[in-house]
Amino acid sequence: MRILTGEDFVRLTTYHRTTIRIFDSTPESCWNHWIPSNHHAFPNANAGKGIGLFCSGFSTCPICEWNKNQREQDLNSKDLLRSRRLYTFNIIDRTQVLTCECGAEVYDIRGQGFQDTCKCGITLLDTVPRPRNKILLMQKGVTIYNQLEEFELNPDLGPVTEYDIIMDTRGKDQISTICIPKQKHSIDFDKVLGEDWESRKYDIKEASAPLDSHSVMRILNGDDYFDVIKDV
Repeated sequence: MRILTGEDFVRLTTYHRTTIRIFDSTPESCWNHWIPSNHHAFPNANAGKGIGLFCSGFSTCPICEWNKNQREQDLNSKDLLRSRRLYTFNIIDRTQVLTCECGAEVYDIRGQGFQDTCKCGITLLDTVPRPRNKILLMQKGVTIYNQLEEFELNPDLGPVTEYDIIMDTRGKDQISTICIPKQKHSIDFDKVLGEDWESRKYDIKEASAPLDSHSVMRILNGDDYFDVIKDV
């Protein structure tokens, strides 16, 4: 199993807009449970910081079983671990960045322009912005999925794999993302990603596959997530 970290996922932030190109017209979807930080039933999960875990199905999922027991004690119980459907895509991060000699990437801050100097002190005045062109996973909920599905069904837009999409994330307490399609244009993937790009795509089924119940219980009881993944 490929061990995924935060570096494998596209980051949508209010700091800058993110531009993507989707590879998968049909994403992989799965229900995901969220265990809040320091939850009274599983206070040690992910060192108490909270964690999302994919559901393996009502009959085998320990989290569904916990919810079932709560309902049996109180049919109207609100003390349940919530879940939401997540959709997993392969994407290319096409966001324009300045790449410093030190390796740092500098973003355009919401259309205000790029800063003149990197945090390391090197000037960026002569650096040309270029798309990141990095293959990543995007794993998002139904709000973003519905917007992309609308694009797919719109005859004036067509398949979401044929144009870049700007992901504009805004808000403070209530954060939301608006998807903005750009003009259709083809990309020579061999040229911008290298001829081995197909082999570097992620297996989206594997990326959204639930763990077995024993592994889930280990994580809920406090075992380190990555230690558990290594044993799968």
